[in-house]
Amino acid sequence: MPSPGSPPSPPPPPAIPKSIPEFERSNSSNLPSTVQRHEVYTPAYSHPPFHTHAFFKVLEGTFPTSIARSLMRATRALLVDRIGKVRREGLTHKDLDNQAYLFRAALSELRSGMTLNTKNDSATVQSATTALRREVDRLDVKMKEDITTLKHEIQIDLDNRKNEVKDEFARKDIIIEELLNKSIVSISDLRTDVEEVKWDNMRRAVGGLFTFATAVVIGMELRPKPPPPSPPVVPTPITRADLAPTTADALEKMEWVT
Repeated sequence: MPSPGSPPSPPPPPAIPKSIPEFERSNSSNLPSTVQRHEVYTPAYSHPPFHTHAFFKVLEGTFPTSIARSLMRATRALLVDRIGKVRREGLTHKDLDNQAYLFRAALSELRSGMTLNTKNDSATVQSATTALRREVDRLDVKMKEDITTLKHEIQIDLDNRKNEVKDEFARKDIIIEELLNKSIVSISDLRTDVEEVKWDNMRRAVGGLFTFATAVVIGMELRPKPPPPSPPVVPTPITRADLAPTTADALEKMEWVT
C-alpha cells in the first residue's frame, strides 16, 4: 500500500491461464463423461483501486489534517480487513468453475449410474415377467388337462350311477311283480274260500228253510180243527123316543145346574 504522499502503484499483470487438475484426480470412475474439459482463464486477484493520497486530499478539504489522516487510515485498515476476509472466505472464478465442472461431472456419473440401474432393473423385471408368463401358461395347460380329466371321471361316475339306478329299479320292479303275483294268488285263494263259505252258508240256509217249512206244514196238519163260528148279532134300530130324555133325567140336570 503506498503512503499518502506517494503515487499509486500500477496493477499487477494478469495471471497465466491454468487448467483444472483437480477433476483429473476426482474423476476416478470408469464411466464415460459427457462434460468437455476446458481451460479457465482467470486474472490474478488485485487490490481495489484505492488512492490514499487523493482520498486524503478530499478529506482534508472537509476535516482537519489529523482527522483526515485518521479517517484515511481507518478506511484503509477496514478495506484491508474486508479484502483479507474476502480472500479467506470468498471463492474465485476459477474455484467456481472447478466446482461447477465437478458438479456437472457428478451429475453425468449419477445419470449414467441411474441409466445403468434402470436398464438392469428393466431387464430383471422383463425376465421375471417372462418367467411368470411361462409359469402361467404351464399352469393354464395343466389346469385344462386336470379339468378334462375331471370331466371324464365325472362322466364315468354319472354313467356308473345311472347303470346302478337302472339295475336297482329293475330289481325293485321284479320284487314288485313277485309281490303282485303273490297277492293275486292270495286273493284268488281267498276268493275261493269265500265262495266255498258262501255255498256252505247257502246250503245251510236252504236246509234250514226246508226244515222250517216242513215243521210248519206238519204242525198245521197235526193241529186240531177249531169249532164253527156263531152267527153274527143283528143290532136293533134306535128310535126318537129312545133318544128323548126322561123326567128324572131332566130333574137331575136342573139340580146340577143350581
